[in-house]
Amino acid sequence: MIPTRWTLVLIAALAGVAALLYATHEPAVRPPMPPAEPPVAPLPLNLPPAASAAAAVPSADPQSTAPERSATAQTAAPRIGSEGYGAHIERAAAGNDPAAAWEAVQWLRQCDAQGAQRESAETLRSHGVAPDFMTQRMAELDAVERRCQTVTAAHRALVPQLAALALRAGVTGAAALLADTVSPGGLPPEQRRQALEALRRDAQNGHTPSILAAVLAPADWGLSDEERLRYVLASALQRNTPVDLGAARFMASQAGLGRQSRLTDAQLAAGLQAAKDMLQRAGFTVPP
Repeated sequence: MIPTRWTLVLIAALAGVAALLYATHEPAVRPPMPPAEPPVAPLPLNLPPAASAAAAVPSADPQSTAPERSATAQTAAPRIGSEGYGAHIERAAAGNDPAAAWEAVQWLRQCDAQGAQRESAETLRSHGVAPDFMTQRMAELDAVERRCQTVTAAHRALVPQLAALALRAGVTGAAALLADTVSPGGLPPEQRRQALEALRRDAQNGHTPSILAAVLAPADWGLSDEERLRYVLASALQRNTPVDLGAARFMASQAGLGRQSRLTDAQLAAGLQAAKDMLQRAGFTVPP
């Protein structure tokens, strides 16, 4: 998804390249994700077959404070043997268990991040940083690599189906993943509305990947320029980046806002205040 990556780089030019890229990729060394929370009210969404074999899997955000909510009651994690993750991902996509579907997404994330994470751990160990821990971490990542050997492009093509299953139960981040892998034109209007509602909810709750997904969502998802401006500025503010009107104008321009008519200072000020208010309601401390 090259256009998305380049758009992120453009937005990050002012907000701080390192901070935003760190927000959209798995950190080099990271402890396991915490268990998901109890179920929430279901959000129905039926999705057609997988959009593309090349569908990307966005990485988890290390600074997000919004938990990813489980769709069903906690179930015992399957034992992964020599069959690796592949067979379990297929079962999750063919089933009707949102929790299993979201777990399959996490496995795909692990597989995508494993190589870089192991290389980072090995580099840190070679420089004397926590050598015992890094050795253990490398062994864990080697085990992940073995389980990922049965994961193919066909399994990655199941990501939209897995995201749709998770979205039915209101899993935080599922709407962002769906927006990043599915064209809204391929969904009936009511299903698109439900997905957009969930994306807005997650973004309003300060979930960083959802905020970025809302920024980058194509126009036919139905987000207004006013909303996108709020999310563009909120993304910078989440990284404790001071934003004045000049910075806001630059970031809005890089996000493709205000092309038909120049955004006024009043519009930018209103968008900046709305971004601050949104993050403060979500429990973030924002710079003045």
